[in-house]
Amino acid sequence: MSINFKSILKKIFLKFLNLLTPYWTCKFNNMRQILMKRNIFFYYDKNLCLYYVKEKNYKMYFSDKTRGIETYSYGIKYRANQLIKTYNLELIEFKRNDLVVDCGANYGDLYTWLKIKKIPIKYISFEPSPLEFKCLELNCENQINNNVGLSNSIGISEFFLKSESGDSSIIEPSNGFTKRIKIKTTTLNNYFFENKIKKVKLLKLEAEGFEPEILQGSNKVLNKIEYIGVDGSPERGKKNDTTIEFAIDFLTSRDFEVIASDINPKFSKALFKNLNLLK
Repeated sequence: MSINFKSILKKIFLKFLNLLTPYWTCKFNNMRQILMKRNIFFYYDKNLCLYYVKEKNYKMYFSDKTRGIETYSYGIKYRANQLIKTYNLELIEFKRNDLVVDCGANYGDLYTWLKIKKIPIKYISFEPSPLEFKCLELNCENQINNNVGLSNSIGISEFFLKSESGDSSIIEPSNGFTKRIKIKTTTLNNYFFENKIKKVKLLKLEAEGFEPEILQGSNKVLNKIEYIGVDGSPERGKKNDTTIEFAIDFLTSRDFEVIASDINPKFSKALFKNLNLLK
């Protein structure tokens, strides 16, 4: 069976699932999982009004049915590993009690990867989307999860929700949005100062095109961060501008170096290391 034909069948199946109730969605999808010999199954929690996926001892909640099923069909571990590879985070040697700051945490896959690796780190997340944050709190229990957006200013901002494609942003997405809400914003400068943060192992930055403003709001605390992983893919605003060029210029001029990157017309990510911490 060709890759294109498989892709077409998958799209048809997901559209079919989208017409069903939560119960029948999970029922039919789990039948597919069995046929595909995947020991990964999906369920719906009526009390929480959320879906979740289970793989052995691991469990992940998600809010958007189609996106969640598509994301986790190959498993929680597979999804976490794929995310980490795109940032080249396997190059970092994480140790006990390292602090990881996750901006644009979504469902918390980064934390899940660290948990699977049995690395007992400290985790701080930022996720302004209400439903994603609800899942994040469940997936990253006993961690510090913040339902605010990061920016270059402290205040209130408009936020464009596009959960079905994972494109929610402070900047209006090119493919439209489902709802416009107001969110609180803060800066990393302010957050670090208020919480007396002295050292961060990794800052993962994925803000659907709003990365420049977040970096600007971190200019006074960059000396406290050892690694920064930036997603600067073409996602900024209606023109789908890239932000990786800004990130490279901004961080290399402040004594960071690019230690790994994957930059092409569709996808742009880079991992930076703080050279000052080597001195």
